[in-house]
Amino acid sequence: MRQFKHTSYRWRSWIQLSERGPHVLYRMMRSIAELPNRTSKAAARAYGSNQLMSRTSALWVLLALSAGCAEPPTLSSQYFAFDNPEKLSQWSVIQVRDQALTLAGDAKVYQLASPLFSDYAGKLRTLSLPKGAQVSLDADTERFVYPVGTIMTKTFYYRRVSGSERSEFRLMKANQGSELGLNDFSLAELTLLETRVLVKRADGWAALPYVWDADQRDATLSPAGALIRASLQSELEGRLEDGQAFAYLVPNQNQCAGCHVLDQATKAILPIGPHPRHLATGLTDGDQLAEWGVAGALSFGVLQQATGLGANVDWRDPHQPLNQRARSYLDINCGHCHSPTGPADTSGMFLNAATEDPIRWGVCKAPIAAGQGTGGAQFGIVPGYPDASILSYRLGSVDPGAMMPELGRSLVHAEGLALIRSWIAEMPGQCDEAQQAGAHLDGGDPRLLDEKPAFTLASGLD
Repeated sequence: MRQFKHTSYRWRSWIQLSERGPHVLYRMMRSIAELPNRTSKAAARAYGSNQLMSRTSALWVLLALSAGCAEPPTLSSQYFAFDNPEKLSQWSVIQVRDQALTLAGDAKVYQLASPLFSDYAGKLRTLSLPKGAQVSLDADTERFVYPVGTIMTKTFYYRRVSGSERSEFRLMKANQGSELGLNDFSLAELTLLETRVLVKRADGWAALPYVWDADQRDATLSPAGALIRASLQSELEGRLEDGQAFAYLVPNQNQCAGCHVLDQATKAILPIGPHPRHLATGLTDGDQLAEWGVAGALSFGVLQQATGLGANVDWRDPHQPLNQRARSYLDINCGHCHSPTGPADTSGMFLNAATEDPIRWGVCKAPIAAGQGTGGAQFGIVPGYPDASILSYRLGSVDPGAMMPELGRSLVHAEGLALIRSWIAEMPGQCDEAQQAGAHLDGGDPRLLDEKPAFTLASGLD
């Protein structure tokens, strides 16, 4: 508490009023205007006080007090061209103040149309561009190209079970319909687990995992990753269901790089999410790409090109066509590996949005090398039969030798699995097993069956 032992009553009153905020200081300024410009004994007698301040004295007091009411200086993201800071706060993108998260003034929060599943964690994503720099577009890959000096962060969080301590790791499933806005980040209710940093340097992107400290004041660089034992609970009709034990995996640097290599030819690390297809419909109440244009991140030409490209839908939106929802889900969760250029290119199963051939999705396609990952099924997708499809089996498995994706989850995504099963169940057509078997007997490559489809796909996929 402030001490006023040698301060007059009137001065004490002004100091106490000023501490109530800027709106009170404004009212004080109006009062100052009514004071005499100079203090005299006659004026003091007229006002009945020998402690009367002149207008000049009061203005000096006001200036001194208002300096103490100023907001903390706005942070700017700190780019490190070579070093990997030990503490997350050194990047200045994310700070903890008064049990809440604050962001640098140049850090922009962004959202994806369909977020990647990560054991029901919520995510806060930020983008910081160098001052005056803009994002360009690679027309061939339809991906954004970010300038050197770009910093991206993704913070993973959960709500804690009411009344539990942070150290217990009793966590609640994130709302599958939306993720928290920055103003909702009260650390009295949330547990921050990790923040992943992607930084664009002169020699390419670097991926850095940070694990949040027990006191939730900062996060520490953890190149080896981490394994966090936790339990996950969900709320059903106002009642907490029994917790499900799971191991939350913070990937190590090599695992980060493995997922973010989108082109096997270059082996270069690239961002997965922040590209036109995932950003165009990322906001439910606005145009995210247009906002980037207004903010100067995109030139008018790039904005026009980006908005003319295909856009994923929110797989959680039941008003969207089932085929589009399923393809969007597979694109963000699987397509960065299962694409013609990704790490799973040798599988011949391509789940990225640009692939339109159903055989490439796995429809009536036998696996090249899946081992125990088939679950006894013959084809990747059997139209109308999710239980006979390898895809739904692997999405529903937690066996390390069978589960897909291989990294990024320890739990089955029940809602995502239900979506894909519904998609397969409603898929028209049927497999011709004899023709598919013949392709193998003849030594044919099941990836090259485009000219002789091993199934008949009826029209009806939107």
